[in-house]
Amino acid sequence: MQEVVTPKGDYGHNLNFTCQDSDGDAYNLTNYTVTLKLWRPATHDTLVLDEECTPDDEASGTCHYTVKSGDFDTAETYAGELELTATGKKESMIPIRLIVTESG
Repeated sequence: MQEVVTPKGDYGHNLNFTCQDSDGDAYNLTNYTVTLKLWRPATHDTLVLDEECTPDDEASGTCHYTVKSGDFDTAETYAGELELTATGKKESMIPIRLIVTESG
């Protein structure tokens, strides 16, 4: 599981991810869309974020999501996943934990 930490209320910075399989090998993201999906652990059925990531180096499985104003205005921990999809298939969900900390 990848764990990412970001300060509450900050935006305009990237959350960086590496998509790997269970053996630690990078997924080649060519022709894939990577979607960051986050929810509060108690409410798995209600997404608080459902946004596409931007690929950085597709062959190395790296991508990022640029945090927008209002995305994380509360200090809490979110559960989530990176969902990999391509035309006609959904191949993988990579678990994520996002921790939003109190600002400075």
